[in-house]
Amino acid sequence: MPKTVKKRQNTFVRQKQIVNAVRRLITKYGSEQITVRRIAKEIGISEGAIYRHFKCKRDILLLLVDYIEDNLIRDIEQSHVAGATQLEILDSMLRNHLSSIEQRMGVSFHVIAEIVSLGDSKLNKKISHMLSNYLARIKGILAQGINTGEIRKDIDLDTTATLFFGMIQGLVTIWTLSHYNFSLEQKYLPLWNLMREAVSRR
Repeated sequence: MPKTVKKRQNTFVRQKQIVNAVRRLITKYGSEQITVRRIAKEIGISEGAIYRHFKCKRDILLLLVDYIEDNLIRDIEQSHVAGATQLEILDSMLRNHLSSIEQRMGVSFHVIAEIVSLGDSKLNKKISHMLSNYLARIKGILAQGINTGEIRKDIDLDTTATLFFGMIQGLVTIWTLSHYNFSLEQKYLPLWNLMREAVSRR
């Protein structure tokens, strides 16, 4: 294997290791308590080793946001099963999100809230762009459901997409504050039933 390819692979592996460490630390301590020293200790490497891959903590968090967006989009894409209705796609998406979050102990929606709390304008701008893309996907599914006649024509797409996001964010926040003492997947059904009743065409 050429040295440049191997070096690129090693860089990718190390960056992913660092980002995953930040995920765990944010979940444990909150974003304000994350330092390069704590990250290095979590992984078992020197601070210098981290600075070889990132200029600062902000750069690590920016890459973490990219990872979160990739996970969210993957959950959406996996929900688009051939022959499924738009409501079934939304149902599947909600279950996929909660299953992924539970497996990663609150990462994604919880981490988004933690990063926003830092008040960093560059990070907030990136998260805002990510959420805009996410909400646009939700609105697209809702609009398609209106076209097929399964979703009410009088719903406001922006409000309904925001409600969908807020439903997940609220549940994950409660789950995190309870120290994960209940299953997200078990709680999703009453929320989804309420959402479905609100948007379904009668």
